[in-house]
Amino acid sequence: MKSLKIAASLLFVAAALAMAPMASANSITFNLSSNNLGIAGSVGTVTISDTGLNQVTVSITMNAGYSAKLNGGDFAFNGPSGLTLAGVSGFSADANSGLDFQHLKTSQNISMFGTFAFDFTNVKGQPHGVVSANTVTFVLTGTGLTASQFTGVALHFCTASGSNCGPYTGFASGTPGTSPVPEPGTLGLLGTGLIGLGGLVRRRFLS
Repeated sequence: MKSLKIAASLLFVAAALAMAPMASANSITFNLSSNNLGIAGSVGTVTISDTGLNQVTVSITMNAGYSAKLNGGDFAFNGPSGLTLAGVSGFSADANSGLDFQHLKTSQNISMFGTFAFDFTNVKGQPHGVVSANTVTFVLTGTGLTASQFTGVALHFCTASGSNCGPYTGFASGTPGTSPVPEPGTLGLLGTGLIGLGGLVRRRFLS
């Protein structure tokens, strides 16, 4: 009987823990469906995810036929406060790592999309001749920074996939396509069911 009581208690604790992982981890995706070149549809997506305390990871994935401009490029954000050049880390583009932005502008106008609070510009560190990339990832760190604070993004893009940019460049922007949602929802549902089952078993063997 004692072992059954212990098992029931452990089941209850396990169910509660199943609901806890990643409860505060949010992710928001911006669909780059607006641009100043008159291109219909999306040229890519920007996903911003909570990946640590005061830290988010920005993941940019360009659709086929487009790439993010690095050398001379712009990566702009609205919503958060206190972003700095020193707060950028883990910068990679396609297979190249160890990159960095050369400048950070504030209150910068980006084409037809208006003013952005933070505009990181001019990526350096890629091999000679590489001026664009299909995927870009970097980490932003700042006091109280979370993914849910971001309300808008814009970036400089090229009308060709790969590292050589061209033939044209433009700016693309997007509004949130996916609202921040606690992850993972399936574990929460599972945990709720396990808590209910654990509670029934525990009451039965403790009575």
